[in-house]
Amino acid sequence: MCLNPMSEPVLKSNVSPPGTPETQALMGVLALVWRMDEAFGQQQIAAGLGRLECYLLMQLDCPRRMGELAKILMMVPSTVTSAADRLEQEGLALRVRDSQDRRAFQLQLTAKGRSLRNKMKRRAGQRFREICGLNAEEIQQFARLTGKIQKKILGAAAQQPSKET
Repeated sequence: MCLNPMSEPVLKSNVSPPGTPETQALMGVLALVWRMDEAFGQQQIAAGLGRLECYLLMQLDCPRRMGELAKILMMVPSTVTSAADRLEQEGLALRVRDSQDRRAFQLQLTAKGRSLRNKMKRRAGQRFREICGLNAEEIQQFARLTGKIQKKILGAAAQQPSKET
């Protein structure tokens, strides 16, 4: 809804974000994130798990250190550790010694965790396609571009000091 010069509401039937291509891209990505976050929160497949635990579960395609997970999720390590504790309590993940550094631990999924993660991935992919309305070719292009953005952002995050002291 917009206001006309007489301050009366005017309904617009076709919402088109004004501004530069950068602004349009930002608004499109934010709208997608908000809708996907809402859809993710409504998934009943992970009863008892919060969004953070679900996001963490989605990142465990292979065993990962807490610091790496914190970087990927752009959160402080203590927050990720708390979510990892919850995954362990639910029997979805476990901590194992890092084969490269015996002092460190990695978080890895159990069979139950892999099964839940696969179910979540399928549902998230389905909801993504429904929400974004892109065809397969556009999704591939979007994935390539957002992957490039993510790589740049995560690369920049590695250059900054930790948020936790």
